[in-house]
Amino acid sequence: MDAISIAVVLMAGGYAVNGTLDRVRRMRNERREEQEKALRGPEPVCGCGHHLAYHDLHDGRCYAEVKRKGVGSSDGGGKTKGGTAAQCTCRRYAGPEPLATLYAPELTSDSRPPLEPPAA
Repeated sequence: MDAISIAVVLMAGGYAVNGTLDRVRRMRNERREEQEKALRGPEPVCGCGHHLAYHDLHDGRCYAEVKRKGVGSSDGGGKTKGGTAAQCTCRRYAGPEPLATLYAPELTSDSRPPLEPPAA
């Protein structure tokens, strides 16, 4: 084998190894993202498509703004130009309920009862 053939074989081998390493990295990143998503749980999104943060906690009304189709002229693609912003018509949050936030006071050395010496 001459030097050019050896160089071509080495370059092709490096190309193949680099492609394999890229695929392995991509698979590892996708798996990590899936695991993180599974640990986070479902997003609190209502049936209207808006997040729980847009809903009032007391009466459940949705305060997100949605775009309504305007009566104006068409742009040629079947879509209307403009449109008006209106409040979402959702009246009650109907998505997954988030876990309750719990408060536990921090344990400090001052809050523990003193240890009694063992009886002799």
